[in-house]
Amino acid sequence: MNPTRKIQLFSLLCACLLWLAGCSQKPEPQPETPAPPVSPVQPEEPTSPENNGVAIESDLSAGQEQSDQGKTLLRWSLSIPRALLDGEPMMNIGNYYDNYKEKRLLSLQEELLPMARQRLEDGVLLGAFDVEEDFAVVRNQGNVLSIRRSCRQYSGGAHEAVEEKAETWLLREGDCYLLSLADLLPGAQDPRALVLEQAALLAQKQAAEQPDQFYENYQEAMEQTWQPEDFYLTEDSLGLIFQQYAVGPYTSGAMTFEIPLAQLGDNLTEELRP
Repeated sequence: MNPTRKIQLFSLLCACLLWLAGCSQKPEPQPETPAPPVSPVQPEEPTSPENNGVAIESDLSAGQEQSDQGKTLLRWSLSIPRALLDGEPMMNIGNYYDNYKEKRLLSLQEELLPMARQRLEDGVLLGAFDVEEDFAVVRNQGNVLSIRRSCRQYSGGAHEAVEEKAETWLLREGDCYLLSLADLLPGAQDPRALVLEQAALLAQKQAAEQPDQFYENYQEAMEQTWQPEDFYLTEDSLGLIFQQYAVGPYTSGAMTFEIPLAQLGDNLTEELRP
């Protein structure tokens, strides 16, 4: 075999060996691309009650008056509701409580303060006169807002006087309108008689358990003393307020009886029926 032929065969053999060696090599493993993190399943948020956009803030006025000798004559702290709809003041309800606040502060300066000064001069001032008012929102649901207020006043004597007040409002067209008992019970021929009858049943049960909390003639007193503006609404009841001394002694304080709305049936305005 000539030399040229030998070289060709040798070259072909080397090429075959190199090809076989390349086929037998395993490719180096490539690093795995990490999978994107799986977001945890978020629980569904519970459905929130209807938001009517009405928020109630406290408009607080507080202060004290002293004699020329530095003796405290009168202290006061008045927390009055301030209603906002989507952050903006509401005209009707705002005017109502602004007027009340103005009259209350005026009475402190023109009535209670002179009385305290006179008692100090007479040497019979037992302690500083003290006035405190606060409120609670008892219903802010749908288009109905109800506020219950407590007024405590000490102006001498053995103990302080307490008065409960309440207002219920209807939200319409961006403002609030004060509701009467007749507005809430348009189906009743005599709304006052209807709610007093229901309240008397609740009082009768309570009097059987706590007789010392009631006068002997408390049922007659309920009829004679209750004022139609002394009511409030909760989510499921209509509350009647009987002022201090109305149906029981001082220790009973102001008494309330809450009538389930379900018991008032078709007498209620449709917006309040359970």
